[in-house]
Amino acid sequence: MSSIDWQQQTILLTGASGGLGRELVRQLSARGARVIMIARQRATLQTLGKTYGQPWFVLDLNAGDAVQQLSDYLSAQNLRVTGLINNAGQSSTGTFASRDAATIEQLLNTNLIAPVKLTHALLPQLQKQQGWVLNIGSVFGAIGYPGQTLYCASKFGLHGFTQALARELAGTGVKVLYAAPRAIATDMNQGLMAAMNERLGSTADKPAAVAEQLLKQIEQQRPEQTLGWPEKLFVKINGAFPQWVAASMRKPQRLLFELMQEKRT
Repeated sequence: MSSIDWQQQTILLTGASGGLGRELVRQLSARGARVIMIARQRATLQTLGKTYGQPWFVLDLNAGDAVQQLSDYLSAQNLRVTGLINNAGQSSTGTFASRDAATIEQLLNTNLIAPVKLTHALLPQLQKQQGWVLNIGSVFGAIGYPGQTLYCASKFGLHGFTQALARELAGTGVKVLYAAPRAIATDMNQGLMAAMNERLGSTADKPAAVAEQLLKQIEQQRPEQTLGWPEKLFVKINGAFPQWVAASMRKPQRLLFELMQEKRT
């Protein structure tokens, strides 16, 4: 049974213009929730706003004054947030040595620093509203994967932040949740990562199916969930016997170098 009355919810959603974000907007709107859509793509937000009648705000989460911009917008619109979904994310597939400093900074800012700052800024509102936060991580937040060093670093960090904050806020009425999907069939998982998934036979879930599972988690206020099989099993094995999983990573490691070589040629 759901503990959430969606029609009483005002939810701030980052990454609203992406594949998963658009699907979350659709499903949340269908449930009667108000969704404050945050993204960088003005045209997409305008279309979503017209389609679902939801408020939107163009924002670059990596801007130095992003939190202040958002606070000013919420205050001007008299919006009181009851839930936060940190969905915005960035991926960068390739060897760590091949990444440049700008890529490192942008990815860690988008995937880890921005969610931490947003949660901190909205925490007073969430405490008054007895609200909740859902941080969308990844199975790569529990399994170190070749070619995803920066992404893993950001999602491991987000996972740890979520777990620690949830324990810190236990008994206060604010719930802090973490979801770890496997690959999702969105634009973010195109290019080199898509080629790796295809050759390895890895499954990419449809955004609609993932969004449905995320909303069920919110309804049930489940602290954590990992989506996909056998990924759930691999997460448990990696936690108990990481050397076993390390041995299984030799194939994707070889494939990564092969695909990078093919790309150069």
